[in-house]
Amino acid sequence: MSLRARLLLILSLALLLPAGLMGWRFYQERADEIDQAQRRLSTVARRIGDEIDTRIQGTAQLHYGLSRARDLDTTDRAACSEFLSAVREEYPQYTGILTIRPDGALFCDSLRTGRQLDLRDRDYFKQALTLRGALALQPTFGRLTGISVLQIAYPVHDGDGPLQYVLLASLNLDKFAAERQREFLTPRPQLLLVDRQGGVLAWAGDGPNRQAPGTPITDRALLRLATQPNGSAVAETVDAQGRVQVWATDAAQVERCSGIHVLVGLPKADLVAAANRRLVQDLSFLGLIALLLFIAMWVLAELGIRRPVGRITEVARQLGGGRLDARIPGPYPRGELGGLMAVLNSTANSLQRQRADIEQLGQQLRQSQKLEAIGTLAGGIAHDFNNILGAILGNVALARDDLAVDHPAERSLAQIEVAASRARDLVQQILAFSRQQPPALVTLSLRPLVEDVLGMLQVALPPGISLNTELADSPLHVRADATQLHRVLTNLCANAWQSLQGQSGQVTVGLALLSPEGAKAAGVAIGDPSVLAPIAHLWVRDSGCGIDEATRLRIFEPFFTTKPAGSGTGLGLSVVHGIVLGHGGALTVDSRPGLGSTFHVYLPTVAVDASTPLADAVTLHPAAWSGQGQRVLYVDDDEVMKVLVERLLARAGYRPVCHGSVQQALAAVRADPASWDVVVTDYSMPELSGVELARQLLAIRPDLQVIVISGYVSDELRLAARASGVREVIQKQYTLEELGPAIQRALGAEAR
Repeated sequence: MSLRARLLLILSLALLLPAGLMGWRFYQERADEIDQAQRRLSTVARRIGDEIDTRIQGTAQLHYGLSRARDLDTTDRAACSEFLSAVREEYPQYTGILTIRPDGALFCDSLRTGRQLDLRDRDYFKQALTLRGALALQPTFGRLTGISVLQIAYPVHDGDGPLQYVLLASLNLDKFAAERQREFLTPRPQLLLVDRQGGVLAWAGDGPNRQAPGTPITDRALLRLATQPNGSAVAETVDAQGRVQVWATDAAQVERCSGIHVLVGLPKADLVAAANRRLVQDLSFLGLIALLLFIAMWVLAELGIRRPVGRITEVARQLGGGRLDARIPGPYPRGELGGLMAVLNSTANSLQRQRADIEQLGQQLRQSQKLEAIGTLAGGIAHDFNNILGAILGNVALARDDLAVDHPAERSLAQIEVAASRARDLVQQILAFSRQQPPALVTLSLRPLVEDVLGMLQVALPPGISLNTELADSPLHVRADATQLHRVLTNLCANAWQSLQGQSGQVTVGLALLSPEGAKAAGVAIGDPSVLAPIAHLWVRDSGCGIDEATRLRIFEPFFTTKPAGSGTGLGLSVVHGIVLGHGGALTVDSRPGLGSTFHVYLPTVAVDASTPLADAVTLHPAAWSGQGQRVLYVDDDEVMKVLVERLLARAGYRPVCHGSVQQALAAVRADPASWDVVVTDYSMPELSGVELARQLLAIRPDLQVIVISGYVSDELRLAARASGVREVIQKQYTLEELGPAIQRALGAEAR
């Protein structure tokens, strides 16, 4: 399906819902118009019923006036009839006006027929005999005229005395209905007057179901509407030809005293003709609008979409075939397609730059692999170097114990011990760089560490740059690796004075305690949110060139650098970021071009008391070891370490036995399991690991105390050792400080 066809299909689907809604609205308007027309029919019926009541009231006034006329208070029948005839000419709506004697005999009438009639059986006469000052009403057919009339009788009394006569006026219902029906313009409705029993009194207008006066209504729906009007006062009838007639009645007709029910009817086709015509007009208008929209969309799709898309497709095909010089000639159309053409041209221009970027990424990948290889190599060297350092430190300690305090070699041995300790710290940094050594978290005070780093940096500070401090006096204690925090502060300060680009300027290092409220206001969320602890805030601010927004968003990415090629690896800030996050803290930067930069380091603080050991606690010395002849089996394939540990244990009062083979150690324990108090084994050995050796030893003697020594102690090693039943794991580079206390703890556990 072509794009143009799809757009037209989308337009059709888009028009379907509003068109349906508009069609439904037109249909609802048609239904409302039909309902209003039906209500108008009911209103007409009500108005005609009101007019009948008005005629009755007018007749009552006429009767009241005639009852006081002397011409009726006479025994001269002819004169009386002459008078009523004259009155009737003034009121042509009546078929006749007459008087009836108390015995029911006709006395005089406006028609001057002279007939003798007995009217005692008439309901209106019977009602008049019981009334005083009120009207008696009865719709019927006149005996003298045969016309449907509403008989309106009024009893005339001699004051409070007996009945003198009954005045009767016959309202012509045929004439009334015809006059009312002629008042309507086209279409003229049918007007039907019926009595309470459903008998037809008058039917004005032609219709398919028209019935003669005096006959009962045969249509049941019409009969129910006439005699038992419902709340809507509307009903429909259908003739033999299927034509529908809508009838409406006066809903209040049951409350009227005339006994006449008014019905107004129209053919349904005439009733809904205007609404149908309006619906056809609305739908025709909607169809015209839809057609115009389709034509406009067709033109738009041809000129504004299909042709520009064809140009784009052709250039894209050429670019896909390798013609990077293919371009879409201008001018470009407005809107998204023009933007797409511009983007396509710019994409072609950037393909060569992308090739260069790919090559640069390849170089970065190779650099990353090189650093990874260096880290792996450094980690391997550091492991082996730990054995050497342990041997150096141990032998230095033994040599210093063998010499007098004032011996000339004491000073040299002390310097060797200091250098070896520094080398041991350097190994720890190498392991951390190669990610083979987790951070050694200890509780320490930040201010002495910051002052120590600043003292070292003050010596290496470039000329023209002043280093200022804003350090809080309050103690700030954190759980951190001092070496890694040293690296964080060193990198941030070096980055600060490099941003000065060889110009004079200032670098400020600050340290303060940030309250939980201040941290929340600064948008810093670190640590346990349920514990509102203060936060240590360390910052480094410079007056250098600043950082733009695009660079600030990428500043912590590995290998990202703004320095020239060969001037940096892009690892400094990414390492700082990783160290801060590894300590459970946060690192942010505030900077604007030309206004300098401020790097903020946030670290969670810890509460300390007198019992909390700090990082500078004094470590144990071999002299603190104290054995009482316990047998200690030491297993290590390194001959230097084996000799050193054997001398240390023997000098401390133990009975050591050292083996360089795992099989020799197993054989010794199997030969006499109960004779050994503690077994100390190296972790990395060619035959079995120290953990596996411990598992086999404990299978021989379950209560044997086993200690494992390793140059690299990871969380995985501790878990594996604990699962195998190892008593304790210590670091080989700290053998001199940790082995003695570890053996004492193992012996204490064995005694318990």
